Amino acid sequence: MTRQGEAAAPLPKLEPPIRWISHADPSRYVFRAAPGVLEGASRSAPSELMVYDVVHTQPTRERICELAERVGVSVVPQFRASMPETVEGSHRRVGLIGELTSDIMAKQSNLAPDDKYVSYVSERVGGITGDNLVVLSMTVMDSGSFSLNLRGTRPDSEGEAPTEKEALAIAERFVERTGLLPEGCELGGVSTSVSVPAVQPGHGDVHEMAVGSEVVYQRYLDGYPVGQFVLQINGKGEISGVYRNALDLVPLAKYPILTPEEALEAVKAGRGTLSGPNLPGKDFGAVIEEIGIAYDEAPPGISCDTVQPIYRFRASIDGFHDGFSASVPAVRPEYLEEEATSKQVSGGGAGPESESESK
Repeated sequence: MTRQGEAAAPLPKLEPPIRWISHADPSRYVFRAAPGVLEGASRSAPSELMVYDVVHTQPTRERICELAERVGVSVVPQFRASMPETVEGSHRRVGLIGELTSDIMAKQSNLAPDDKYVSYVSERVGGITGDNLVVLSMTVMDSGSFSLNLRGTRPDSEGEAPTEKEALAIAERFVERTGLLPEGCELGGVSTSVSVPAVQPGHGDVHEMAVGSEVVYQRYLDGYPVGQFVLQINGKGEISGVYRNALDLVPLAKYPILTPEEALEAVKAGRGTLSGPNLPGKDFGAVIEEIGIAYDEAPPGISCDTVQPIYRFRASIDGFHDGFSASVPAVRPEYLEEEATSKQVSGGGAGPESESESK
């Protein structure tokens, strides 16, 4: 805490939050804001916002097995014993073999013990037997995000996706039982008739797509969206996928941010990302229809050390109301490093534990 009369410590400089990949040239756009858009954004925009540090925790064997247990799959002892305690890198990919311990799936979807992946692993770690065996494909990040796919769900091309009411009831039971819903999440929406991963019966390969529903929970920080928790439910009413793109965070410090007018000038100057029509020799009229603030959280496969606010823009291009988006860092540029150095995560392979782990 700063005592009276003492100068506050200078704020540390930050890596810019945006991956600098633009798919269009801002000089090809003639920007103007629709009536009232800038004024409305200026009235609601704060002068400063909190920046958050990402908490990195190595995805250990115990962490991975504990996640499996919480979704209802008990890792078989032979497989657990074959897993290294930890691996280097920011993520860990693994195809677990376990037994169902809950009603997460329907009986007709259980994999048989002669599933080719189970057989392959049995050759390496010893015979694997058990009731209701399933394969749980997992990617666990050191930042708290993870994805889980239950590969015991079979295609049901003639089935119908759960209704919105049914899907929501299944999701609510799941989050209550598992406790996996991140703090700050609210129901964002339910989609029906979406495609979800499935397997080829008797083989265990993620091969086909099955009809299903999706329940999305949106997380908020300081009233602004950041990250999601998504559940996919197949045509039999089973949870087939669990996706947490919501990092573990602690507050760093509040930083001064741009005004909406300054953020629009940053878009024009190409200081962020822009996606839209980009025909050689043609200029476009871009009418800004929406300006919002959100927190930029790295998508799956990207490692970052902070989560920062950004401005997001939506515009109509020559009368068309889709196909254009832009984002720029909201933190004032004097507090940002010149270049982003976010790291792409790659790799992962087949087998009980991925042979290649990103460093």
